[in-house]
Amino acid sequence: MKTLKSLPIASCLALCAGVSTPAFSAPLKPVAMTCAEFLTLDDVVKPKVIFWAEGFSQGGKPSDALVDIGETDTLVPALVTECKEAPQAKLADTIVKQRAATSKATPKAGAVAKPQPAKQPAQLRASMSCAEFVTLDDIVQPKVVYWAEGYSKKGRPIDAVVDVVETDTLVPMLVSECKATPKLTFWEKIKSHF
Repeated sequence: MKTLKSLPIASCLALCAGVSTPAFSAPLKPVAMTCAEFLTLDDVVKPKVIFWAEGFSQGGKPSDALVDIGETDTLVPALVTECKEAPQAKLADTIVKQRAATSKATPKAGAVAKPQPAKQPAQLRASMSCAEFVTLDDIVQPKVVYWAEGYSKKGRPIDAVVDVVETDTLVPMLVSECKATPKLTFWEKIKSHF
């Protein structure tokens, strides 16, 4: 029987916080992942992989980079459907295909947009302040962290992996650090962890 002392720190943090961790330990490679591999992931992990992949696909400087939370959230079930139809396809290609289909279906200018929940902007930039990051909903903060981690790997294909357990433990750490340094940008704070 393992004691708490012999458990890895990430597992201990998850157990101590009452959070269940997915049953895997190897880092995932979303850039090289097939749809079939994506479909085998736990439903809790699938959105994390997609937010990471969305960050990875962004180009430009951190101040230009942004994540559209609502749009990416709707991308996940669409990708599951698409991947079931073509399991041998590369996940990255399927994301691009789904993005193209989504952009064609985007409403014309002047159309009424769905109202956003209070304090939850539709799009978040990496250049937001730590104070802004801290005010985000507990459900949105991890999505932003996964996106930012993926963004940080752009141009470094060898490092293009996501460790879900490690990234999950990074979220509360970033919240604490951002509370202590609210004037720093979120990007300044998070890039020190990658």
